[in-house]
Amino acid sequence: MNTIIYRDPNVTVFQSALFQTNTTVVQTNDLVLVVDPGWLPQEVNAIRQYVDEIRGFKPVFLLFTHSDYDHIMGYKAIDADRVFMSEAMSLHPEKTKILEQAQSFDHQFYIERPYPLEYPQADFAVYRDGVQFRTGQTKMTFYLTPGHTVDSMMVVIWHLGLCIAGDYLSNVEFPFINHSSIEYEKTLEKLPRIHDKNWFTRLIPGHGTPALSINDWLRRRTDSLTYLYALRESISTGVPFDESSLWHRYRFPLYQRQCHNNNLARMQNEYEQGLWSWDPAMQIDLDPPATLRQGGGEDEQ
Repeated sequence: MNTIIYRDPNVTVFQSALFQTNTTVVQTNDLVLVVDPGWLPQEVNAIRQYVDEIRGFKPVFLLFTHSDYDHIMGYKAIDADRVFMSEAMSLHPEKTKILEQAQSFDHQFYIERPYPLEYPQADFAVYRDGVQFRTGQTKMTFYLTPGHTVDSMMVVIWHLGLCIAGDYLSNVEFPFINHSSIEYEKTLEKLPRIHDKNWFTRLIPGHGTPALSINDWLRRRTDSLTYLYALRESISTGVPFDESSLWHRYRFPLYQRQCHNNNLARMQNEYEQGLWSWDPAMQIDLDPPATLRQGGGEDEQ
């Protein structure tokens, strides 16, 4: 059964027993927003009941940060007025494969759901950074964040100082690179710029605990960049990666070792294709810009 790991007057984070996966429910005077409802049917049902209790006459929006099957399994359980995702997720060429992964999970564990498993359909597809959606006094700004997957997306809820980041900046997972280490690095690099335009203090990852201060999510960003750079150095120099330091920080090596090996294989392939290079003499600045300044959104839709 999922548990509530964070709550304030506007934000409630439900965490699944599986992979510490988070579903975030945001309520304002204008809307209720549900992000990535999952995993187990009892967990999804508890989220649905909570949404029904608080929605009143407000619209309910669903948002999916990316298409990994564990993030979409509660799609049809929530009676949503509008569904948000990236355009890349909406046009994903392997929707059937993703749905089959969800169905395979249920079959493996004999799980029966009171709602169908379906791939989400978009009412609002985000095609570039800075696209906004407003209703009443609530403004959401969306940013495309490929790297973990090709279709990943973050959302900033302006007046709450809140970023919902999908599978980035977790405190229980190092970067899981299922698309591109180059794009993953670009996403991490632009996070301070996203902050500069929106001024968020809190960040909720797809797995693990929320980062409740700027210093917290900046530290997680540095940890992620350090991991990427250490892997690149290892691949380019032939010096073995220090796994012991990784498992000193992350507590689930029996599963995560395979994720690390997948990263290694992907980045080795990228290196052999000449997609990135490593200069041991280069100086890498892991720090964000000196001033994180409050700013305005980029543009509006």
